[in-house]
Amino acid sequence: MEHSPLDFVAQSCMDLTEALSSANNEAERDTLINNHIKKVWPCVAPVEDFKKSLEWINVSEPIILSQHCLNKVVVLDFWTYCCINCYHVLPDLAHLEKLYTVENGLVVIGVHSAKFLNEKDYSKVAAAVQRYNIQHPVVNDAESSVWEALGIKCWPTILILGLGCKPLFVFTGEGHKDELVMFVDATLKHFSSRISNAALPIAISNQTKSKEDDVLSFPSKLALNTFYKGRSEEPFLAIADTGHHRVLLTDCSGIVLRIIGGPKPGFKDGKFAEAQFNTPQGLCWLSSTVLAVCDTNNHALRAIHLDDGTVELLAGTGQQSAHGDLGGKCLGMQPLSSPWDVVLYSTPDLDMSVRPLLPPPRPPGQPADADRNDKSNKPEATDKEKKDEKRRVLVIACAGSHQIWALFLDTTIWWKYKTYTEGTCACIAGSGAEAARNSAYPNTAAFAQPGGLTIRNGSNPEMFIADSESSSIRRLALNTGQVSTLCGGDRNPLNLFAFGDVDEIGVDAKFQHPLAVAYCETSKVLYVADTYNHKIKKVDIGLQKVTSLNPTKIETTEPAQFNEPSGISISPDGKYLYVADTNNHSVRIVNLVKNVCQDLKVRLAEPKFTEPENLILYKSDLFVNRKCGSLIIYFNVSLDVDIKNVKFTPGAPQNWQICVRDSNNKDVTLDDFDFVGCSNKGSKLPGRVDMKLKQRTDKTHYRLYLSFHTSLCDASVCFSHTFTIRSTILVRDSVKMIESYKITCKVNPVNRDSRTDKTAS
Repeated sequence: MEHSPLDFVAQSCMDLTEALSSANNEAERDTLINNHIKKVWPCVAPVEDFKKSLEWINVSEPIILSQHCLNKVVVLDFWTYCCINCYHVLPDLAHLEKLYTVENGLVVIGVHSAKFLNEKDYSKVAAAVQRYNIQHPVVNDAESSVWEALGIKCWPTILILGLGCKPLFVFTGEGHKDELVMFVDATLKHFSSRISNAALPIAISNQTKSKEDDVLSFPSKLALNTFYKGRSEEPFLAIADTGHHRVLLTDCSGIVLRIIGGPKPGFKDGKFAEAQFNTPQGLCWLSSTVLAVCDTNNHALRAIHLDDGTVELLAGTGQQSAHGDLGGKCLGMQPLSSPWDVVLYSTPDLDMSVRPLLPPPRPPGQPADADRNDKSNKPEATDKEKKDEKRRVLVIACAGSHQIWALFLDTTIWWKYKTYTEGTCACIAGSGAEAARNSAYPNTAAFAQPGGLTIRNGSNPEMFIADSESSSIRRLALNTGQVSTLCGGDRNPLNLFAFGDVDEIGVDAKFQHPLAVAYCETSKVLYVADTYNHKIKKVDIGLQKVTSLNPTKIETTEPAQFNEPSGISISPDGKYLYVADTNNHSVRIVNLVKNVCQDLKVRLAEPKFTEPENLILYKSDLFVNRKCGSLIIYFNVSLDVDIKNVKFTPGAPQNWQICVRDSNNKDVTLDDFDFVGCSNKGSKLPGRVDMKLKQRTDKTHYRLYLSFHTSLCDASVCFSHTFTIRSTILVRDSVKMIESYKITCKVNPVNRDSRTDKTAS
């Protein structure tokens, strides 16, 4: 049997952990750790330098261990960006980096060792570093050369190197924050006299960052408002703007109506202006005014209330739940682990028993006793009415614990006649082991980082689950709790490497880390965001047949290029699929009838235009030919003769600017007009502009605003005077191709009386 170079270190760490469990005090603990360092350090070989061909992120030049880190303590984090356990380690490393800087002698290096083919791509790794806000150097070990040389077996693995780049401690899995801090601190103290405080060539990369004027940054999930009625200011679409730590609500054209949270991460309830999220993901409309949000990095479920403009906690404490926690606590008392998606399920009591009639379900946030004390005049319900009452259950994909959880918004009789009282949050499927194990018993089934949920209603309702790490689509029977596989993955439940890009039937079909699903009740088709294949696929449920969509761009016949799409939502009529195109920082709309794709231009609303103060109405109209006609305007300002001792300040700028707005009050100065041989602004008088329509237009008129900011002085003081002349430009076919006008304005800055005169030729 071949031994790993780290076997001796790993065994010594196991012995150390056992000894530390019996330590009686801090001094005894420190002695044990120091003895471990003295035992291991002389006996191990240094870690070899990284190959020169490897690509780096967050550095200005590659890190050479034997050059940059010989007298440093180094933490090597072997990770892959698909892995939720690796994701959970990042806050621990960030905490460590706050305690000890490079100048203090600590260097943290992420060694990205890909699981999926897509993760070998440098640009995808760089995007993940940006998305996860990783501030330390990362090397892309695409072919796992470092991984194999050191005999690393699993993600995540953390290796602590002492001086000379010799390995001293090794951890596997997550949850080692305290040991990590303790061992790094002890190692720095042990070698303190020889630690170097030299800087490293660290330079935070931003080449994958969305542009500054982009509204979205790594949008991950979205949800069409199923209660949408088309009313003014009513949200049509909710978007998890994950990179900005906020949720956006837009109208059907993409104009942002509400911004909740952001731009910095946090964990705070309250009014929209002060509420904070940390990497929000899954979204679900509970009503026309309540939106549930998976606040992933806060390990919580939140509710956005549009009626009173507030955010409240539904479930979670802000801390990750412990391994093996099956829940059962109420609302904000129950911890969660990286909730990734959420869906609302309405069901009658599952044993169909007769029970006391409950009042209508209340929305989250309403006091539990509100409207429940009035027992007068309540009619007796029939047995059938009692059986058919619907209970609301929020089903949650907890990627961090590899389970499916539920928040019971109403008291509900669930599988096996188990009653969950209102507000209870508990695991309903998944043992917590990371696998793709099917079972008739939901608590013995296993999932592998579930990331997307959708429900098919009917007499035998079921939920489809994007089981990302097994690259499969799973199904959960909502009447019984039975878990099975619809398509993708492998028959061996422990094989989490059965990925690919194959359109086939059942287990012969292959996905690569799918993160979203959406079922269309109209067409009876399931849609899948096959994230790492950069595709949207559809599944015929009955045949279990998988087919790639491959839509083309609406503007051309070129195929649409997605980049790790992570969220999808289907329109009620089944004609349009909205896609969160995560690494393209955009939302796309796929017309499923025509198989074409276009961008939804998510944008902030134009500020409402208000007329400037000191407005002078220029009563005569100007004209321009709609066929790219030119409009030449000469203009000047003079002072009223009645003003004594006031004159233009010699040498001071006399600023002016032209703005043109269309009938919607949109500024189209530079969109619709070219300024030939001039600009639309200047600092000298008199002035002249030559404006030419860029192209033929069907618009009938514009409004011209000619604004002045003049510099004046009298015998004792200098001052400014600001005013604007407004005129109408009429667009016609019958006017000259070149129209010219002369505008002069006499101003009285003392009594604000101004007059304009016009000469036209």
